[in-house]
Amino acid sequence: MREGLALVADIGRQSVRFGLTGGEQGLAPRDVRKFMTAEHPTFTSALVTYLSDLGLQDARLPSVLAVAGAARGDLINLTGSRWYISLSGVEAVLRERPRALNECAANALALTTLPSSAFTTLPGPSLRPVEAGGNYVVIGSGTGLGVAALITAGGKLVPVQSEAGHMSFAPVTADEKAFADYCVARAHQVDVEMLVSAPGLLLAYEALSGGKKLPKPEDVTRGVGRDPVCTRVVRMWVEHLGAFAGDLAMAFGAWDGIFLTGAISRALHPQLCDPGFRRRMEGKAAFRRQLGEVPVALVNRNDLELLGAAAAYGNA
Repeated sequence: MREGLALVADIGRQSVRFGLTGGEQGLAPRDVRKFMTAEHPTFTSALVTYLSDLGLQDARLPSVLAVAGAARGDLINLTGSRWYISLSGVEAVLRERPRALNECAANALALTTLPSSAFTTLPGPSLRPVEAGGNYVVIGSGTGLGVAALITAGGKLVPVQSEAGHMSFAPVTADEKAFADYCVARAHQVDVEMLVSAPGLLLAYEALSGGKKLPKPEDVTRGVGRDPVCTRVVRMWVEHLGAFAGDLAMAFGAWDGIFLTGAISRALHPQLCDPGFRRRMEGKAAFRRQLGEVPVALVNRNDLELLGAAAAYGNA
């Protein structure tokens, strides 16, 4: 385990959060500060500002960066952001080579650090401790749709990065088919993220309402029970998330737990408890019994990226 001071970062589409980990105060992230991408021309500019604010501009620091995109190569493009990350540029500032991992992979690593109170188990099997020997999958819905697995290899849990949110959308119900047709007619790429995300709620409302628009995703979730279209949209969203979760459990062999992160899933907790979620999740004829034994839980934290980055540093 690493013991010295290190920098951790959660680099999203619209903002970045920096923190410190390690040293005498342990791995829990501290001195956390948030910077908006609109306020800084580059990631490095925000990084230098953070270090200067803490008097660390001349420090030599290892770092772990949780990024909203595929963490491959020296130059990392952030999905839906004007920023990009140059690892060699970060190394020039910190004087140590940074480690980068996908934000959802960081979420997966964070699971190993959380107390049981951080989880809310959905109807179905009881949640078991996250530990080596098990295989798990994390699904994070927000401005996009992130997916990562936590797989046992060599006697320890290892995060597996993916871009599974961009897998093809497979409509089953009449509403899902109407949504897919609406997307195709407008030359949208029809992937799972197109529906199971915050923008997806708005697009689905537009599709099922005949072109009407709502300004915010919260308008859709709060309209359940009052607006029939909102109710249909949320039902479709939740059920397709269930189908996708079942697919991912089979793809990764994640028979020990599925974890849902993000504010949207937490806001839709009542709807996720409806039978439709598990019905679609378990609706795989050859694996219905196995999927019926997989627990599903909401993660009630919004700092998973920094926690996971700190865990990655501690495990190095």
